[in-house]
Amino acid sequence: MLPERYNISNIQRIFDNPSLVRRELGRLVSKFIFPINNRLFERKYGNGIDVMSKDWDNLIILDACRYDYFSEQNTIPGSLDRVLSKGAHSWEFMRGNFAGESLHDTVYVTGNPHTPKLPDNTFHHIDMLHNPSKPESTVERAINAHEEYPDKRLIVHIMSPHAPHLGKTAKKLRERNSALNMSENDGGINIWKAVIEKQVTRKELCQAYQESVDIALECAETLTKELNGKSVITSDHGEMLGEKTFPLTHRQYSHPHNFGTSRAV
Repeated sequence: MLPERYNISNIQRIFDNPSLVRRELGRLVSKFIFPINNRLFERKYGNGIDVMSKDWDNLIILDACRYDYFSEQNTIPGSLDRVLSKGAHSWEFMRGNFAGESLHDTVYVTGNPHTPKLPDNTFHHIDMLHNPSKPESTVERAINAHEEYPDKRLIVHIMSPHAPHLGKTAKKLRERNSALNMSENDGGINIWKAVIEKQVTRKELCQAYQESVDIALECAETLTKELNGKSVITSDHGEMLGEKTFPLTHRQYSHPHNFGTSRAV
């Protein structure tokens, strides 16, 4: 029996965009190559750092922030180190660093939708934002939490530069395609699928991502100035912007689960 993905609707998409045939072939090849990649990746780099064991008072997490973009765009003073995350996806990162731990010396301010998966007693307090697309709201809540719990460590999980992207390019793309970044249940389309469908170019994707990094960095800089103690800026995972990891495989977008290349190294 053929997989469910091979249906009439997707066959019609192939007629509209023949390059999808190459992508599907690349996807099938990737299924065999990626497990090998992950074994080699972990053998070379290890399983990632334990962020809770590091020296910081405030840990500022920029979701899906790539090291290369950060290093090129950052103007916040301080030293920069390249480290390996425990996950290629937010929940992998959270599970590897937080789940099963008693982190009662820490307050977690976050808009990450995977947070409810953590046991209720993981942190001293969790301030969960329900509109994480506005990073300035996360900054405001983090400053309030810092004032309310001055004797606790603070983790601030800002959802930028993760999609939906912010900035003038992202705004222009959404004006051009009103369904962009909407829920697929509402008939929408995410930006990565839009690139595959040739509704958005890779250049536009990278530009939208770059502008989102700038916005995230502005928020991080505000926090470093407003919060007392030692602040460290990091990411939970990286982001793929259409790179090919191996010959014959398809281009990768977003941050595939359990995929070493997309980790924030």
